[in-house]
This record gives sequence, structure tokens and C-alpha cells, in this order.
Amino acid sequence: MKLLKKTPLNEVHHQLGARMTDFAGWQLPVWYTSILEEHRAVRSVAGMFDVSDMGRVWITGRKAGAFLDGLLTRRARRLEIGSSQVCLLCLEDGGILDDLLAYRVGTDRFLIVCNAGNIEQKLGWLQRWAGSDPDIVIEDKSVDTVMVAVQGPAVCQLQSLKGVCHLPRFGHTQTRIEDMEVLVARTGYTGEDGFEIISDAANALRLWKSFMKQGVKPCGLGARDSLRLEAGMLLYGQDMDKSTNPFEAGLERLVEMDNGDFIGKSALLEIKRQGVKRKHIGFRVTGQGIARSGYKIVKCGQEVGKVTSGGYAPTLNVNIGFGYVPIELATIGTDIEIMIRNKPVTARVVNRQFYKRGAQNEPQRI
Repeated sequence: MKLLKKTPLNEVHHQLGARMTDFAGWQLPVWYTSILEEHRAVRSVAGMFDVSDMGRVWITGRKAGAFLDGLLTRRARRLEIGSSQVCLLCLEDGGILDDLLAYRVGTDRFLIVCNAGNIEQKLGWLQRWAGSDPDIVIEDKSVDTVMVAVQGPAVCQLQSLKGVCHLPRFGHTQTRIEDMEVLVARTGYTGEDGFEIISDAANALRLWKSFMKQGVKPCGLGARDSLRLEAGMLLYGQDMDKSTNPFEAGLERLVEMDNGDFIGKSALLEIKRQGVKRKHIGFRVTGQGIARSGYKIVKCGQEVGKVTSGGYAPTLNVNIGFGYVPIELATIGTDIEIMIRNKPVTARVVNRQFYKRGAQNEPQRI
């Protein structure tokens, strides 16, 4: 039996009666009360997630910025101190090794937050290119820290977060919550306003309980998945992987071709020149049924692609999904079919961002 990793909050999840599961080698909560309740809490008020499974790696030293510029698809040295950006880590052939957040914490001090899956491989990749250069220091702080995402339209009503509500999107600062030192960033993976908070692992329980006392609802992976799906956010390992390039995945906005030279750039230039043969799309199921990852996408009775993510969208009350199809079928408005329980069910290609935060979800009071 595989031994699952546990976050510093594992004990409290069990105390709260969470339904637990294996996610990328970690034991994490799927839900506490119900996926639907937790989803709606984030869309209407606020919810919080244990995201300590994410990798947190510090890159420091005189050459830290130049080092990251040679690896990431967006320039780290363009970031101002106190800002962050989403970018990609690509292989030499242009395949996506990971999507991550890069934070500039100081002149020569950066933090990258990457996906939980195969963190050892990503660390090895970083160390391979850093070599033994004493001016590039790589420190994996994933086990030593806790990371909590507090998300929802009412986050700025929370006493603990009022002092950081001046931060712009993707801004971050080092501050205190109660007497705990934390790094707080205005980032998230739900399509709502929110903050992600990093602190020492020793503070995990106090940090979590502090937000619970303020009325924030604990939420699990189920709601996190339905929220990100509605918001059009891709999941590494399902919607993209090493066999996928950024142009197929619709992530060309994360690739800066004026970013000097970086790993994978030559391959990406050639891919861009030739054009892609398939594209990642969003679709709305117009028939009856829920599309799931791995289901076949068909057109005129022929298989043309696969669903990468799918499910029910509680905010919109429709069934939605993502998948890859040939470029000629990727136009919005194109009718396709999804094979659900061996039957073709009608669907239509739509904008991949199904939900946008706005006036329709004015925050309720906590």
C-alpha cells in the first residue's frame, strides 16, 4: 500500500469529519459537508482550502533572476518586488512540465509555487540547470510550511485580511495574522477574489482555526475542482502535461517570445510557425449527462478527441467540460458529441471561461 503524504492540517481535517482521498500522493479532503455547499459558500461568501500539497520552492542568490528567466516562459526579472505572475516551465521540446506562480519577494529572492504532482522531478529539473553555481540557491520549503487559500467575494470583510485588501491582483506582502508571520498573496484558483497564505508549519492549526472562528467554511477538492472548471482554469495532469504545448492548451498568453532565451523557446517558435493541429476547448453539454475526464468526443460518428475535465457547474446549473479537438472543430458554436455511457450526447463549443466574477455575486455578510 502506498504511503500518502500528509499536510500539517491533516489532523484537523479528520476532526472535522472530512471525506479524504489520494490526490497526487497526498491525503486531502474531498468535502466536509457537501461539494455543493462548499462551492456555493465560495461563490457567495468565503471558503478556505488546505493547499499545502502545492510545492513552495525558494530561489535566491545573485543570479536567481537570470536563472529563472532561462527556465520560465515569462521574465521573472520584469516583476516588481511584491508582485507575482502565472508562467510555465517547459521542456526542450516545448512540452509543459508545469504551470506555476512566480513571486518576486526581494531583488534576488523569488518564490515559485508549483503543482503537487511529481515535485521531486521539478526540483531535479531546477537543480539540473542550476548546477553547482553558488549564486543560485534552491530551497524546497514545502514540508516546512503550510498554505491556505481563503476565497470568496466577502474575503475583505474578514478581520484577518482587512489589512491586505489594498493589494492588487497577484500582489503579495509579508505581514502578520494575529502574531503569526505570513506571506499573503492576492491569488487563487476559484475565479473569485481571494488570498493564499503561507506560514510556518507550526502555525497551521492556529491559522486554520483563526479563519474558522471568523466564519470561513472549510472546503475540499471537490469544490475546488468545480470552481476552477467554471472559471476556465486548467488542471495540470488532466488538461495539460508534458505531451502538450502551450499553443494547443490555449496558454499562449503565458509565453513571452521576447523573454530572451529560455528552455523550450526554439521548439515553441517552430510550433508557432507551423501552427497546431488540435486545440483545448470548453464545451457545454446540451443533451442529458455529465462529461468526465477520458470520455470520447465524437463528430459524425467518429472519435475526434477526449474530454480532459468535466462536471456539473452549480453556479450556472449546466454540465460543462474541457477537451482537445482538431483545430477545425475548435470554433465557438461548433456542435460536437460526448460519448456518455456509450451513447452520444450533444454538446457545443463555447468560451472556456464559463463564469466571470461580477455583479451577479455580490458578497453576503459573514
